[in-house]
Amino acid sequence: MAVGHWAGLDASGKLGNFVGDAVKGRNVEAKWGTEVARGIRFHRALDEHSDRHEASRSARDLIRPVCGKWSGVVWDVLADHVLASEFAQLGQGCGDLDAFAARELQDLSLQLESMPERSRRFYDAMVHHRWLTGYRDGQVVHAVLDAMSRRRSAAGPVAEGWKAFVAEEQALRECARELIADMNTWAKGLDLVSLVHRSVG
Repeated sequence: MAVGHWAGLDASGKLGNFVGDAVKGRNVEAKWGTEVARGIRFHRALDEHSDRHEASRSARDLIRPVCGKWSGVVWDVLADHVLASEFAQLGQGCGDLDAFAARELQDLSLQLESMPERSRRFYDAMVHHRWLTGYRDGQVVHAVLDAMSRRRSAAGPVAEGWKAFVAEEQALRECARELIADMNTWAKGLDLVSLVHRSVG
């Protein structure tokens, strides 16, 4: 959500960014309208940029011996943990984490009826478990990874993600700091209008 803030997403764009994982297909403008679609396409561009980033590759290499093919899933959670636990330094321009999380959740709460069912369930869980602020707590992150590992029988190694973090904490924190700093620059330089135009042109 911090990256969406840096990119200047409006309320509709934030909705699109939030539901991005639940939306499939290419012509998202037809179903969601331009403003929400902009957030969806931003979410996809963000995932692509983050996945290809050298810091993410390095982090996945550190995690892979413990988490195998699930290293990317685990890294996404661990990077969020570093951002939350160092928000005063890394969340540039976002203010206090608690206040920032409250504002973001309030914006999304006003658009719940527009969300796919999957996204509504995730929003409810996010609020109930206080994930946005809770991610700064290692015990919460450990519990989240453990819960994720139980959702699919093959995802067992995800539960070992916290062990991987503890073993390589300093190196993984450095990877996250590098990634987050770059995402700040990337988001601020992104032309959201042309992002949609390039996609539908």
